[in-house]
Amino acid sequence: MENRAWATYLILGVGIALAIAGSVMLGVGISRYNSSGDCTISTSTKTTATPATVTVTRPPNVEPETISQQIRSEINPGLIKQNLRDFTKFPHMAGTDANANVADLIVAKWTAAGLKNVHKVEYDVLLSYPPTTNPNLMTIESSDGTVLYTSEGITPAILPEQNDTNAGLQWLAFSPNGNVVGDVVYCGFGTDKEFQMLEFLGISVKGRIALIRYGGAFRGDTVAMAQKYGAKAAILYSDPAEVAPKGTADANVYANTVYMPPHAVQRGTVYKGAGDPLSPLYPSKSNLWRSRTVEQVRQDGELPSIPVLPISYFSAQELISRLSGPQAPSSWKGDLNADYNLGPGLKGNLVTRIKVGGRFERKTIQNVIGYIKGAEEPERYVILGNHYDAWIYGAMDPNAGTAVLAEVARATTAVMSRTGWRPARSIMFAAWDAEEYGLVGSVEFVEEFAEVLNRRAVAYLNMDCLKGNQTIYVQCSPSLQDQAILAAKNVPNPRRDEVAAKRTTVYDTWINNMEDLKNPGVPAIDIPFGGSDHKSFLDYLGVPSLNFAWIDMDKHHTYPLYHTLFETPFTSEHLMDTDNFAIHTAIGQYWIELAVKLADAPTIPYSLTTLSTKILRDYIPGLAEAIISTNLTAYTGSGLQQLKQMTTTAGFLSAQLIFLGSFEQLLPLGIVSTSQDSGAVDQDSL
Repeated sequence: MENRAWATYLILGVGIALAIAGSVMLGVGISRYNSSGDCTISTSTKTTATPATVTVTRPPNVEPETISQQIRSEINPGLIKQNLRDFTKFPHMAGTDANANVADLIVAKWTAAGLKNVHKVEYDVLLSYPPTTNPNLMTIESSDGTVLYTSEGITPAILPEQNDTNAGLQWLAFSPNGNVVGDVVYCGFGTDKEFQMLEFLGISVKGRIALIRYGGAFRGDTVAMAQKYGAKAAILYSDPAEVAPKGTADANVYANTVYMPPHAVQRGTVYKGAGDPLSPLYPSKSNLWRSRTVEQVRQDGELPSIPVLPISYFSAQELISRLSGPQAPSSWKGDLNADYNLGPGLKGNLVTRIKVGGRFERKTIQNVIGYIKGAEEPERYVILGNHYDAWIYGAMDPNAGTAVLAEVARATTAVMSRTGWRPARSIMFAAWDAEEYGLVGSVEFVEEFAEVLNRRAVAYLNMDCLKGNQTIYVQCSPSLQDQAILAAKNVPNPRRDEVAAKRTTVYDTWINNMEDLKNPGVPAIDIPFGGSDHKSFLDYLGVPSLNFAWIDMDKHHTYPLYHTLFETPFTSEHLMDTDNFAIHTAIGQYWIELAVKLADAPTIPYSLTTLSTKILRDYIPGLAEAIISTNLTAYTGSGLQQLKQMTTTAGFLSAQLIFLGSFEQLLPLGIVSTSQDSGAVDQDSL
């Protein structure tokens, strides 16, 4: 089970089987902590005996509660703000010199803060870049080829800090090149349900250009769906209904509000996989063979075979207002000044052309790793992670987190120097590269160090981006849920209006906005799903993982300026976090509060009762529904029998945990197996 010390003493064979069955969804690691050494990850296979118990030693009057409070107080919003300005001076896509400069800056800041063994871990991966001389374009043409409208191709800057060459290019990573002309079909949000509706209405996208609205699913999935139904190209756009709901006049959009201006586009990747596309399941080192070609990745359905272009809602207006055919269902209609006809084609026999260019290129990416070495169990890691590559400037995604993480490192080491305290377990700091292309840096790292991470990672704590300023939003493995809630109760509320309403902690605002309807009295906490760097730790290794952000409730899953040119420091300072970076500060306070509790508690504080309850209440019913609904009848009998055994086991474990809840508090730090079958970590760097 997740509390490995507890599991060593309780030989519950059926319980272990249950944990294995639920590990991918629930973040249950079944590894053993039975090796010792430095906190530097390496490929060593040496074995070292570990004592059965470890006594926690601390400086006088230094306890985790006192330490975390001191670190929270040490976090300086002014330094976070300066970090953000430093990291976002230039556009910095993965694989570029500008992004390598950001990596160097992270190394410098972490080293100056006092982190140990700060170093880079490099991989050679496939990336994608836009054309710089001939921007991607959409044109509307008459039957004789006369061009009646041409899209911007480049989003114009609004403020001087957005003026870098090529910063405004409109493109999507991993789109094939192409020059396609044809009739447009409006496909709503581009889900399977909507394509089925089009077929029901007698409207085919086969051989046509699919116009898809952002917001229904991951862009790579919607493009794949268009390709499945026969489209020869796809156009994506953001509708004002989602990104400018108060109107598109200057007063209602950026730079006066956080809402998307008319000529902005959302960048992103259309790669459906994770990690380097050419080297699945093994680390993409420069001297290793690549198991797939780009064409094979396309055949596997992870990359599209049709060109894809993002356009602004200003350009989308030109298309949608000209569409012929019947009107779309009301739920498909947005806020453009148009009827939202479905097509196919435009009125007056006009046609649409898209020109998409770019290049695929293998490039070097660099993860940055640093440590606070644990005093008692240095070989066990609580990992704090954030990616630093951005589509353009990245002030919200991801460098809000990058700026905070650098300040968390400085504040923590400052308190260590002042008090003599060190955490019992190591805290690893990780800055991932090439996340935007498909979680590439973190996936390659996990593939390279899977064995050691599976044995020694206590938890992975991810913060990707700042999405809003209303409330915290948390996804986590059930085993971390209690600590997620406790940490929020200990962090002061960053919003003055909430404090005035007597909601004085982050937790108070959280539960006020997001109470769990299935479990009243606690905030709703989702199981983490894909989309950021926790994915490989949780899905591949089963490491208990947590992903959090600050959000606005009316813009839950994203924010209007997401992946646009306008994610610059002005937006952060003047629109998103205007009260002396109070939200950024709270992010850092919550992050380190979690880290200290997990790194310094005598027994790793996994929420075993919550885990068992989640398995019984959510996982098993969902599994039952999936088994019963499958058409593979030859397997359902065995599946249902296993499900019955799992249900019995989970119920037994739940009852046992009532007793064990008190027992496990008596276990000393570091109760470990004495078997000698795993490798030690040595003193060598990567």
